[in-house]
Amino acid sequence: MFLHKQNQWHSQVEYSGINNFKKKIMKNLKKISLALFSMIALFSCVKDDVEDFKSGSHIVGFKRTSSSYIYTSADVNPVQITEAIDLIGGQDGTPSDSNITIQFTVDASSTAIQGTDYTINATGNQVTIPANSDFVLLPITVNPSVLPGNQPKTIKINLTQISTGNAVVSDAKKQITITIAKCESALEGDYSLVVTRIDNGDVYNYSTETITSTGTIGEYVTSSTAEFGDMSLGALDDLTLDGAPRNGFIFNDVCQTIVVPEQNLGNYYTNLVFGNPDEENEVVLDPLGNVVSITMTYTVERAAGNRKYKAVYTKL
Repeated sequence: MFLHKQNQWHSQVEYSGINNFKKKIMKNLKKISLALFSMIALFSCVKDDVEDFKSGSHIVGFKRTSSSYIYTSADVNPVQITEAIDLIGGQDGTPSDSNITIQFTVDASSTAIQGTDYTINATGNQVTIPANSDFVLLPITVNPSVLPGNQPKTIKINLTQISTGNAVVSDAKKQITITIAKCESALEGDYSLVVTRIDNGDVYNYSTETITSTGTIGEYVTSSTAEFGDMSLGALDDLTLDGAPRNGFIFNDVCQTIVVPEQNLGNYYTNLVFGNPDEENEVVLDPLGNVVSITMTYTVERAAGNRKYKAVYTKL
C-alpha cells in the first residue's frame, strides 16, 4: 500500500515536473525576448547619445582660473605674459573646422589699472582659436616698474560670448584672476611640517620638508602633499613609487600671502589639488624679514569626496 502510494505520488511528481519544466522554458523565452529588446533599445539610445554629442557645441574656457606673477625692484622693463584659452569639451573631442572667436571684458572689480599697470594685446577685446586648433593664448604686457611694493593687484578677465563658430563659454572657466605684484620672496629651505586633515582631525608629521624654488620669482614646490611624500620622513604613501614625478605641489608667495593654483596631484594623477583662498594662507616673518613659518590650506580631490588640509611649515 505504501509502495503503491509512493509510485502514484512519483507519477504525479513527474507530470507536475514536466509541466513546470514547460512553464520555465516559456518563462525563460520571455526573459530572453525582453533582454534582446532591451539591448536593441539600449544600443539605439547609445547611438542617439553619440550623435547628439557630436552635434553639440564646442566648450571653451580659461585653462586655469587663477595665476600669479611676482616681480622685484630689479624688474624695470615690460614683461609679456600669456594665459591660455582652451577648447575643453563638446563635439567628439576634435578641434573645430572653423575659427572660434571669443570676446572678453575686464571685470570692474580688478584693482590693476589697464594702460598703466598692464596692457592686453588683443584688438577689439577678442581672440580667435584658429580652425583645427584647440587653444589660443591671450597676451598681456605687465609693467613691473610702476607696481607698488608689497601691494598685490589683480586683473580679472571674463569671457563673455562667442561671436563666430559653434561654441559656448564654460561657466566654470569663464573668468581668470591674475595677480601681479612687486615683492621679495625667499621661502626655499628646510622646515618641519604638520598637516591636519580638517574633516576628521588626522595629523601627519614630517620631520623635514624641503621647499624648493622653481626658478620663477615667488614660485615654489613642496616635497609632500597631505599624506603623500617620503615615507622615511613621515608620509603614509609615496606617489613616485607609482610613476608620479613628485609628491609635492606648486604654490606662489604673493607678498606673504600663499596661493595654491589648481594642478594635478603629483603632476601625474587626474585628482586636482587647489588652494582655499578664504582660509589661512600666510607667511610669518621675524623683525629682520626672515621666515618663521608658512601656513596654507588646500584641497585634494579624492574618489570618496574632497579632503581639505591645513599645513603649517616651521623653518628649521
